Amino acid sequence: MIIAGKMEKFMGGPTLPPKTRLHVTINKELVIGINRRCYEMIGKPAAVYLHYSREDHIIGIEPVHSFRMSAAFPVKPKTHCGWRINASPFCKHFDLRVESTERFLNPHLSKDGRMLLLNLTETVTVKQFRRRKG
Repeated sequence: MIIAGKMEKFMGGPTLPPKTRLHVTINKELVIGINRRCYEMIGKPAAVYLHYSREDHIIGIEPVHSFRMSAAFPVKPKTHCGWRINASPFCKHFDLRVESTERFLNPHLSKDGRMLLLNLTETVTVKQFRRRKG
């Protein structure tokens, strides 16, 4: 017998093909990871400004086209597909703590299309399974 009150609904949904999904994560090292589609959607920027709404718990990523801009965070390629933003100073300033890798469920552009919005209250934990040697 299953008791409905003890059941948890998984809100992550199925894995979509990489070409169609926006995939954004933040990990315990405070690195924001974005996939190719997301990177292209925000204009393939060299750097970004990071914004935060304390009231709504939303991170905003605003593309800028030079990492030499004041307060701009460089967007660097990962060793395998995707790009990374080292957001540690930003997260520490706003006292954002991440215990594991979290995937944002609904990354989307702002109404004016200038900023990628990431809601910290809408994430799922990503587990990385390591292969056993031997």
